[in-house]
Amino acid sequence: MSPSFFKARNGQFAAAVFTLSAAAIAACSAPSPVGPSVPSSSVGLGGAATYNPNEPKVNRDSTASPTPFPFQFATINDPESSTFNRASAINELGRIVGYYGSGSPSDPSHGYLSAPPYTKFRTQNYPGAVNTVMTTMSTDHLRAGYFLDSRNDTWGFVEDRGIWTLYKDLKAKGLGFVDEILGINGSNIAVGFYTDTYGDDQPYELVVTQNEYTILKPPGAKSAIATGINLRGDISGTETLANGQTEGWKLRGGVYTQLSYPGSTSTQALGLDFEEDVVGSYVDSAGATHGFVLTNPDGHQYWQSVDEPNAAGTTVINCINSKHAIVGWYVDAHGNTNGFMATVGSGS
Repeated sequence: MSPSFFKARNGQFAAAVFTLSAAAIAACSAPSPVGPSVPSSSVGLGGAATYNPNEPKVNRDSTASPTPFPFQFATINDPESSTFNRASAINELGRIVGYYGSGSPSDPSHGYLSAPPYTKFRTQNYPGAVNTVMTTMSTDHLRAGYFLDSRNDTWGFVEDRGIWTLYKDLKAKGLGFVDEILGINGSNIAVGFYTDTYGDDQPYELVVTQNEYTILKPPGAKSAIATGINLRGDISGTETLANGQTEGWKLRGGVYTQLSYPGSTSTQALGLDFEEDVVGSYVDSAGATHGFVLTNPDGHQYWQSVDEPNAAGTTVINCINSKHAIVGWYVDAHGNTNGFMATVGSGS
């Protein structure tokens, strides 16, 4: 199928209050090198701040806990690249999307799809793209992400059984614009962000079948991205506050909850499952990056720090499914970036 077959759909940005979407398959993901990511230099709150649009409330009932999930790890690398791999999302069937290649001119990014036992990887590239980053998938037939074209523009896309559709919010303007889809579910609801003319990231919810954008407004955010959407239609994301702090956030039923790993200097929420478990990464006081799993985010929070056994200072969790399988990436002692999957062992 030639590139001319694929049709760009420029989105209409609609300023409206987020409406909880109906039953949807969970999917989650995270930003990557092709587009700008939220800065990660901040001082953590050491707890959660729960916001009501009319009366903000603060809840610091938060605990860094022992490991409730005994994870068993496996490296997931496309054999086409031995130095840069990232696993982006895992669905309920255990299928994984991700990408290899750092996105530099000498090492372009290529999306991939893999299924158990993860010995075969099917390349997923937007036709004619300079870089393709697969970020998310539903349990049925939807896969999504973003790509960089020859004009240095970054477009969101959704791939549905071989048909690729471009997406761009109309407020993403000018040459070199950025629009990234980072999460999608089986009800054709996607989340992501675009970068505005001031260089700040603006999160959105997108109904892909109707090409309708809804702005998301985490309270206090100067810049923010939406990273994942679950079965209930709840959304995870990351924000930078006016004081430069970087925190995670979760949106459920119109209420935003700010998330910060206790004692961290930076927290990014990158995905969530149906049970409201949130995953992502945090930076400790020594500058090391760890993955986390947060359970009970709306009550007494339990934070589990997670490090891939072969990691040398950097572990990031991008996604969790309803079976508590997680995927993400780590940097090893040789400086290579590797994808990984972890499943919960016996005794959980």
